[in-house]
Amino acid sequence: MIGTYTFVCIGLMIAAGIILPLGTAIWWVKTRHEKFTTVLVGAATWFVFAIILESIPKAFLFNQASPIGKAVLGNVFLFTVFGALLAGIFEETGRLVAFKTVLKNRTNKETGISHGIGHGGFEAMYLLLVGGIQYLIYASMVNNGTFGVMTNRGAISTADASALEAIPEALAAITLGTILLSITERIFSMILHVGLSILVFSAVKKSRISLYFLAIAMHALFDVPAALYQFGVLNLYATEIFIAIFAVVFTFVVYKKLHF
Repeated sequence: MIGTYTFVCIGLMIAAGIILPLGTAIWWVKTRHEKFTTVLVGAATWFVFAIILESIPKAFLFNQASPIGKAVLGNVFLFTVFGALLAGIFEETGRLVAFKTVLKNRTNKETGISHGIGHGGFEAMYLLLVGGIQYLIYASMVNNGTFGVMTNRGAISTADASALEAIPEALAAITLGTILLSITERIFSMILHVGLSILVFSAVKKSRISLYFLAIAMHALFDVPAALYQFGVLNLYATEIFIAIFAVVFTFVVYKKLHF
């Protein structure tokens, strides 16, 4: 049985997935008199390029059923390189496309920040809100007995069954600390996305394509510790400390150097 404490923690995760991105976006738009549509373009950029387009190569490179997927998933170097580079290439290309097309006439210096808030905010909403709702559904299914019925269905593949069987253990591991850590990670990720958007915005407005490639490299570097953590090379706290320091320092430097 999943206890009330776990449901409260999941509720906090869902609430953060709504309040954090929307609160930040509303505060920014109201205080800086920015256009909310720029934030929405940032959100759409992340969804189209990170969720839809990036999933295409991921289906080949991270598919356990294929020889290539087995090789990548079984090798820490390949897993880290492909995972980090795909995120960097697709998301930064998305920013480049957005600033060159739908946002090409917005030249005010706050545009990059607005786009970054939308980009990182929607990622936070997707991971916290959608992830929290999934946890809530699974926890409810465990408590009413329908989860076991689902995992015992013969139509489910071995891989899917293994993933489902791990869910109760994941639910049992949820604590206030793990939820707060997830929320904190999303905050620093949002900060990073602001810096990356400023960088690519500057690449377009200053006609410096090198800044676009720098954004890809910095994004990929930011994702390296998470990949290493999944392989047990880094522990959780070392990973989170790197993410926090990298996001703050990188965005601070980019803002000071390029926020014209």
